[in-house]
Amino acid sequence: MALACGPEVCLWLVAGISGSVLFWLAQVVAGSGTITEFLGQQIVAAGGYPARLAPLIGWAVHLGVSLAYASVLAVFVVMVRRAEVPLAATLAFVAALVLGWVTAFVAPPAISVTIALLGGQGFPTTLFPFNTEPGLPLWNHLLFFIVSWAIQALGPRWVGRPRRAGGGNNAA
Repeated sequence: MALACGPEVCLWLVAGISGSVLFWLAQVVAGSGTITEFLGQQIVAAGGYPARLAPLIGWAVHLGVSLAYASVLAVFVVMVRRAEVPLAATLAFVAALVLGWVTAFVAPPAISVTIALLGGQGFPTTLFPFNTEPGLPLWNHLLFFIVSWAIQALGPRWVGRPRRAGGGNNAA
């Protein structure tokens, strides 16, 4: 029996996973350390876990956060979808930009909490400071949410649309 999912769920999964990979690739291309590597190493060190688990832990956390981010945008996309398509797409795009900025701003303290909790240390007494600088973290978060927007807000126009018998789509 195949696992079935509605178009919104499939688009959310595609957005979260592809966004997380794109986020990571942007860090690799920029020559900076990657979030997966940093999180994995920090959580392993804080929790005393075997070092060989660092890549798995880093990717699991990164994918989890990416899917959570994509789900926040998905809720907004679903909320505005009854509006005319241009308005709905614009509202969702503005939400994506706001979410990109907000998540980049709060990412450092959230990373502090994530490392401490998953490392078994409890809530940390000190947090990394908020990110107030424009730079790779901000652009990467904006890129993630713009890709997620494109997949989730524009994707339904191409996913699940009936096809003609000859294989073409029904759009004129």
